[in-house]
Amino acid sequence: MGALLLAGLVAAGCSGSGDSEPPAPSSSGGTAAGSSPATTASGGPATAPGPSTPSASRTTRIQGAGGDVDVGFVGLRADGRLVQLDLLFTPRYARDPGAEISLYEMAGRRDAAVTLVDTTNLLRYSVVQDSGGAALGAAAGTLRTRNNVAVSASYMFAAPPPDVTSVDVYLNDRLIVDDAPITR
Repeated sequence: MGALLLAGLVAAGCSGSGDSEPPAPSSSGGTAAGSSPATTASGGPATAPGPSTPSASRTTRIQGAGGDVDVGFVGLRADGRLVQLDLLFTPRYARDPGAEISLYEMAGRRDAAVTLVDTTNLLRYSVVQDSGGAALGAAAGTLRTRNNVAVSASYMFAAPPPDVTSVDVYLNDRLIVDDAPITR
């Protein structure tokens, strides 16, 4: 059963993030300390996402290892005992490195751990792991994109109680989305 779930998630574009480099998600929302707000995905100043790339409803700008990175919040959907967080990461480096940029690099060459914080019950949720210990989220070391091109990332978490209607989303110690609504 667990292998079937994992195979379905891998086919859907998720991969374990148990490696040394964090997953490549995209998220947005409120502005974290040390971050500055960016334009929304619908009116952004750079290359628009491709036709198969989802649209972000909110975007936050963070500082990556090589420059600015827009993190777009796409959605947070509950399905039974799990919630799926979808983010977009778009590097906006002033100097194009001419090579693909990993989520690990976009997170400032840090872990790129994505967590949810339930401010109602004062709980932090980490990415769920499968029976083999692999995190059900984008792998930061393998999720890559080019400068000014969005890449999507998904993460699975245990669902907060039904009375919790929103959570805060963090990338490492940075708040990237405040009061992210949970669609149930």
